[in-house]
Amino acid sequence: ADVGTLIVRLERPHKRNALSSALKRELAHTARVLAERTDISAIILAGSGGIFCAGNDISEPDSFAQDLPLAEARRHIRLGLEMCRAWEALPQLTIAAVDRFAIGGGISLALACDFRVLQTSSWLHAPEVELGITYSWGTLPRLVRLVGPARAKLIAGLCRRVDALTALEWGLCEEVVDDTMAAALKMAAEITSKPRVAQQMVKESVNRLFDGPDTAAMEQDQVLLNMTNPDARARQSHVL
Repeated sequence: ADVGTLIVRLERPHKRNALSSALKRELAHTARVLAERTDISAIILAGSGGIFCAGNDISEPDSFAQDLPLAEARRHIRLGLEMCRAWEALPQLTIAAVDRFAIGGGISLALACDFRVLQTSSWLHAPEVELGITYSWGTLPRLVRLVGPARAKLIAGLCRRVDALTALEWGLCEEVVDDTMAAALKMAAEITSKPRVAQQMVKESVNRLFDGPDTAAMEQDQVLLNMTNPDARARQSHVL
């Protein structure tokens, strides 16, 4: 990568880069550390093993904070929310290089970045409603800002799979290419060629303009409450 560009990779290829609790914490910590780096203008987020991210790791026994004390469960279930907030808050411009697919929380993480580059054959799928839970991690406001209310409902409410060209048409990504890393590096070079502070001021102003009422924490509590719903738990067990 060029000077001023950093690549962050999800390194759980054996799990299709699914977001374990440890990985969510590490990604949030990484973002907070990188936010202090004044020598970096562009950050590329990518997966390993030719895959971006399979979403929340529901194979973990505590993936939905099952059987944890309520206070601890509330903290645990907000790990994804805090991870996405940390990435959205980065002063640097960020690019998600999405290979193969982004599922659920993987879409959430990609939408917390400023730009997305999708592989030609890649696709996006948010299956949360099929699990009996709402689409959370603060994703819905970001999704609506990009694609509008009706398409956001198609993606999150009807759980429609979106292919790369549809994602481009709908505004979910900026480019569809065969080599996402090459395209992301090219965009990063364009980013780093510009005066850094003025560029970051633009990002801050645009993000502030689109800030709305923060209902994300309420969404997380709704997910937590759903865990006490026998119907919701039965759906999750069936899917698992």
